[in-house]
Order: sequence, then structure tokens, then C-alpha cells
Amino acid sequence: MLVLLGPSFEGSNEEYAKLARATGLVAYDLRTKLKPKTWGVVRALGDSVKAQELAEQLRADGFRIAVIDPVVGHDAERKFVPLDGISLDEDNMLLRLRGREMPIPWGACLCAVRGEVQLGRRPTGPQSRSSSSTFRAVVPSSSEVQVFRESMTSLSDFDAYAAADLHFVTVKWIARIDARHFDFSVLGDPSGNPAEDLDRLIDIIAERSGGMRVDRSIRASSVASFTGRPTGMRSMTPASSPRVPTASSRPPAPSDSHFDAYSRIIAEAERLTRQRSSS
Repeated sequence: MLVLLGPSFEGSNEEYAKLARATGLVAYDLRTKLKPKTWGVVRALGDSVKAQELAEQLRADGFRIAVIDPVVGHDAERKFVPLDGISLDEDNMLLRLRGREMPIPWGACLCAVRGEVQLGRRPTGPQSRSSSSTFRAVVPSSSEVQVFRESMTSLSDFDAYAAADLHFVTVKWIARIDARHFDFSVLGDPSGNPAEDLDRLIDIIAERSGGMRVDRSIRASSVASFTGRPTGMRSMTPASSPRVPTASSRPPAPSDSHFDAYSRIIAEAERLTRQRSSS
């Protein structure tokens, strides 16, 4: 279980001292993995009871805390639905997909996760790391050099695109904006730079919704270190929710499990802490 610290964390010396007393960790380690204004992992614990106990202690110290099973990051029921466009009016955000519109009340907006989807990400893991004890001096042949160059070219040949996920309070499916294909005419004067237009649109949506949080922290958050597929992942029983809307007529693009998992975990942390604060 992941014990997550919310983005209300300011990073003051007093806050780090409280965390150190509650967790038994030294301040240096805490400063390394917990950044201000960002979701971060305080502890990863195998015992859910201990995770909840630590969470309650941290809440008593005034911290915003969520306890998340990392399997949430790979929950197939939390589907990504690509959007073709969006219209905005006074009461609703109208999601355009496959030639129809789906109204979403502004109050149903939970959060947005902005980042970059990387396709063809180089695999990581024990098999990709080498120990210095295995190094030896060799003189490669010309054919071996050519094979090495070709393999390095294939590893570095990947595509990436700017994306943002819109998460909602009442449903678990996710509306994804792929900046490469999205219709930004709602902006009135799109710049022609998809990444810049995406940032403008997300900021407008956040303002219209009453200030929903926009997460842009995947490169800084320690949550991103826990997005690998959980060992022995079990199937999840979906909660009852409205049917996932039909996706766009264009075929879904290959996705990035790292960004997908991060987006799902952040949204679940936002959902749980919002529910707790409103109860």
C-alpha cells in the first residue's frame, strides 16, 4: 500500500520534522522524495493495517493523506476515452466524441493530469542493468559494432505527445486529450502549438470548474516510481458507475503504462481525500 502525502504540503522544516517523527525516516530521505505542492509517497507498506495506522497519525498532524493500492494504476476498468474536442458553456463542459456531445457538470470535475505520453518507452528493470563486476575489456568486430548501432537506434526511436487526462468525481473512466489530434478551436485563437494550446485549455477548464487541481508533477513526484505493474496483480471488481462512453471513431493510439498508472493513482488520491473532507 502507498501512503501518499498531498499537494497541500509546503515543504517547511517544521513539516519535515513532523514527518520524520511519524515515520522514523531521516529528513534527508524525506526531502528527496517529498516535494512541495506535489503528491508524494511517504511510505510503501505491505501491511494495509499499518498503512492505515500511519495515515491516521499523519492526518492528526494536519497532513492531507491518501492510502492507495498500487494496483489502481493498472485497473482496466478505469478506461481512457480519447476526445475529439470540447465545448464550454456556463453550466457544463461538453465532451465531443464520435460526433456527439456528453455534458459534464462543472462540479463533477475532479482533477486533470497533464504530462507526456511516451510510446516505445525503453524497458527498465533488472535485465536492463549491468553490474560492474561483469565488465571486461573487449575489441568488437565491425559486424558487432553495426549490430550495436542498430540496436541503439531502435531503442531511442520512440514517439511522444502532450496529453491531459480529465478525471471526474462520479465515474472512473477518464477523458484523454491527445494534443496531436484534438480540436482546439474552443480557444478561439489557438496558437498552433499543441502543447501550449493544451496548457491554455486545461487552465481554462480548471478555472471554470471552480479551481480543480491540475497535476503537472510526473517528473518530480515520487509516485512515478511506483507505476510499474504490481507483482501478482489481482483482478479488481469494478464499482457500479455509468457506462464508459463510446470512444472516438479513430482507432485508439498505443499508450504509455507509466503515465497511465500515474494518472490513475493521482486521481484516486484526489477522489479519496475529497470524499474524506466532505464527509
